[in-house]
Amino acid sequence: MTREEIIKALEEGITSWGMYQVNYDVMDEINVSEDPFSYVKPILELIGAHPDIDFGAPGELVHFVEKFDNMGYEELLIESVRKSPTAHNIWMVHRCFNDENNPMHDEFVKLIQELKENSEVSEAIKNEIDSYTW
Repeated sequence: MTREEIIKALEEGITSWGMYQVNYDVMDEINVSEDPFSYVKPILELIGAHPDIDFGAPGELVHFVEKFDNMGYEELLIESVRKSPTAHNIWMVHRCFNDENNPMHDEFVKLIQELKENSEVSEAIKNEIDSYTW
């Protein structure tokens, strides 16, 4: 599969009933690709673009991107959340925040504070943020 076909197949996992259906063949393609990390940003963008989809807890996509912990994943996650905060990616930030040894711990706190102070961020997202201990 080409990169474009993989990204399209990832998008096709969004179902009409509000769940994300993982295509394990696509995940295998990503994992054996020359640069698996290059799929982290499109996956985060997919999650950010679909706030009402249940991607799992945490789900295959989150398991995949978290493999790049301390390898650039956190920076891309912060960028994605700033652009499109959703309940799911806020939860992902909280998962990262819970690792007190993560060198970006303070950046997560800063991001959350920015979101809480941003008048353009919905009350629903602010309530989601407040549902966690930061």
